[in-house]
Amino acid sequence: MRYIKAWMALTALAALSVGAQTVPTIEPGMSQAQVVERLGQPSAVRTYGSFTYLLYKNGCEKRCGMNDLVVLDSDKVVDAVFRSSARKYAGTSSSPRAIPAEEARRGTAGGAPLTTPPPKPDADDQTSQRKTQP
Repeated sequence: MRYIKAWMALTALAALSVGAQTVPTIEPGMSQAQVVERLGQPSAVRTYGSFTYLLYKNGCEKRCGMNDLVVLDSDKVVDAVFRSSARKYAGTSSSPRAIPAEEARRGTAGGAPLTTPPPKPDADDQTSQRKTQP
C-alpha cells in the first residue's frame, strides 16, 4: 500500500511538471525586460530609431530563412514573427502565411505564377547613350 501511495504521488508530480511546460507567449505591449524574462536573452539586438528588434535562434534558420523576431516600438511589443513552435505571439503577426516547400520550388503563390516587372532603364545609362550618339 505504501508503494502505491508513493507511485501515485510521483505520478501526480510528473503530471504537474508536464503541465508546467507551456509554450512561452509574447503579448502586445510587453516591455523588452518582460520578453527577455519569458524567452531569455536574444542572440542579437538591433535598434533603429524608436524600434528594437530582438532576434532569437529557432533551429530552422536555413530552412525558414530567418530567426524568430520580436519587434518593439518605444519599449512595447508591436509585432513578433515566430517560426519555432516553441514560442507563441498572442497578437496578430505581420508574417505572411507559410507556404509549402513544393509551392516555393514552383515559384507560385496561390497557384498563380510569380512574375517580375522588366527592369527600368537606369538614368545614367540614358545619359551615356545620349552622349555617345552623334
